[in-house]
Amino acid sequence: MPSYQLRDTATRQLLAHGLADYAAAEAALDRLDDELEHDLAANGEGAGRIRLRLDVEEVTDGVTETVGHHLLLFGVDDAPGPLPAL
Repeated sequence: MPSYQLRDTATRQLLAHGLADYAAAEAALDRLDDELEHDLAANGEGAGRIRLRLDVEEVTDGVTETVGHHLLLFGVDDAPGPLPAL
């Protein structure tokens, strides 16, 4: 029986694993989104146009296959203009 997991596309860091089905993976994506927004707000930080791409992977008998992608966008409601200098 397959399980699902979430991985950061850029860093390849595994963010969640052992998820029962695709719906559970989507719920985990929503939780990650909410947690990140909460952490940014708690630190007094604006989202600053953060973009994260996450892979949804299916694991069957030790074989991992990417079956979906999710893009988290923060700060898209900000006024248009150049990104702040680093």
